[in-house]
Amino acid sequence: MADLKKIGQLLVLLGGIVGLLFGILIAMNMGFVLLPGVGLVGFIGSLVTGVILILLSLIVLATSGAVNIPALKFDNNWIVLLILGILMYIFGGDLGAILVIIGAILYVVK
Repeated sequence: MADLKKIGQLLVLLGGIVGLLFGILIAMNMGFVLLPGVGLVGFIGSLVTGVILILLSLIVLATSGAVNIPALKFDNNWIVLLILGILMYIFGGDLGAILVIIGAILYVVK
C-alpha cells in the first residue's frame, strides 16, 4: 500500500506541473480546454483565471514538497490536496486538476 502513496505523490507532482503550464497558457490567452469548466471571458478574464491557476498550482507543488515556498506550504494531507484539485478544475486546470484529485484520493488508500 506504500506504493499507492508514492503513485499519489507522483500524480500530485505531475498535476501541479501541468496545472502551472495550463495557467501560463491561459494567462497568455493561448489556453485550450479539454474538459468543461467555469471560465471567464475576454483578456482580463483569462489573465485573472491564469494567475489564479498559477497560484493554485504553486500551492499544490509547495504542499507536495516539490517547491520550497514556506508561505504557501500546508500540511501534506489529502483533504487539502483534494480541495486544491477541485479549485484547479474550476479555474480551468483540466488534466492537471484531475491528476491532483486522483493523487489526493490515493493518499487516503491504506
